[in-house]
Amino acid sequence: MAKVPVLDLNRCSDCEGCLEICPEVFKRNAAGYIEVADLSSYPEDCVEEAISCCPADCIAWDES
Repeated sequence: MAKVPVLDLNRCSDCEGCLEICPEVFKRNAAGYIEVADLSSYPEDCVEEAISCCPADCIAWDES
């Protein structure tokens, strides 16, 4: 099963770090919230860097 990054908006501090680190995966939607792009696969190195740099610890992998 493919790993998909998930973002917990309840914990997100809106620091935009993930947008800067991994703009191909994280984007701001029309409502102004950060969301994960719908991709067939995700660049693990890039997402891992966003996870490790997130001050709110709100990004994780969903492997279900």
